[in-house]
Amino acid sequence: MVISSPQRKFKVSFISHLFTLRRKPSMPATADAHDSPPPPPPPPKDKVTFDTPTHPRRSATKPLPIPQQDYFNEKTMMTTSGYFDYSVMSVHPQPTLLLASSPPRNPPRVPLKGRIELSPRVPQSPEERAKRRLSVQRRREREEQEALREEQERQALRRRQKEDQEQREREDEERRKAILQEQLRQAAARKEKEEKEAAASEERRLQEIRERKQTEHKKRLQYTLELEKWRHQQIQRAESHSSEKEEGRRRSAEERRIRIATINEEVLQDGTSAALCGWVTIQTPDSLAWKRRYFKFDLAHARMSLFRNQLDLTRTVDVVDLDRRVDSLNEWYEGFEELEAIPHSFAVKFVDGQNWLMYADAEKEKDTLLVLLSEAAGVIL
Repeated sequence: MVISSPQRKFKVSFISHLFTLRRKPSMPATADAHDSPPPPPPPPKDKVTFDTPTHPRRSATKPLPIPQQDYFNEKTMMTTSGYFDYSVMSVHPQPTLLLASSPPRNPPRVPLKGRIELSPRVPQSPEERAKRRLSVQRRREREEQEALREEQERQALRRRQKEDQEQREREDEERRKAILQEQLRQAAARKEKEEKEAAASEERRLQEIRERKQTEHKKRLQYTLELEKWRHQQIQRAESHSSEKEEGRRRSAEERRIRIATINEEVLQDGTSAALCGWVTIQTPDSLAWKRRYFKFDLAHARMSLFRNQLDLTRTVDVVDLDRRVDSLNEWYEGFEELEAIPHSFAVKFVDGQNWLMYADAEKEKDTLLVLLSEAAGVIL
């Protein structure tokens, strides 16, 4: 608490003095009160009165003297930082008297409860500082020893707990082993009984199986004879059917050769661009999807150009050079069975091993495309 003006100092001192006077009779005597002498009595002629004088010329009586040792000096309690120093609060036994009208210099010491009285900082000598450092070092060593002892006790407790836990685990393991051995013994007895019952049942079952096998052998023998007879009939029927299919395939190849020769004459005699164009669906080795393209042949340069549609013939999708690159033109029964279900289909086998699968929209368009491919590539159909 910082006091900033003399009026405030006087007010605080006066209020503290009044509070001390009011509570002094009821306060218990302390050791300091017994040690300090009582204040001297006021002179007989001095009389303190707080009443207003009745006569203006009558002089006022002198105030009651106040013992100086019951006050504390506020200036001595102020530290350089502006706070009170409680260490300098003490009772001075000098019997100096002050008038009530003047401000008290040393107010009485008020005992503080729950606070720590700070002693003034006294400069220490090198010996005292060395002793203080030594005491701090010893206290630190004692604390370290105490911490080490507690850690050793804690480690010992952990070891004991671990040993107890291991002991309990061993006991539990022994109990489990005993229970397991008893269960194994009972299981062995049950297994032996079940094996005897199973052996008798197996003997009965084997006897039934032997009898059933004899009956089934007779049935299988009869069924095998019937199956051999049916298979022989199927082979004869397949041979006749394959011969018929081969004959039909030969006739269709001959007819296709005649058609191709006729179309070849028509295309070569026509010579227009319309006879060299058409639609075809192609599957290349690079893609699994079938792509519909509009083709246009250039027989002079042995090339086939592919377009997306017939309206835009300026943007070529692919140009296939056929000169001495085509090995053969094959039907589905010439090693391309995957084309059997696709009508009007055929395969173009190149000399580099690639195979292009194609199919047309009609049989006539297929024959026309085969004629153009054979003329451009120089392959004989």
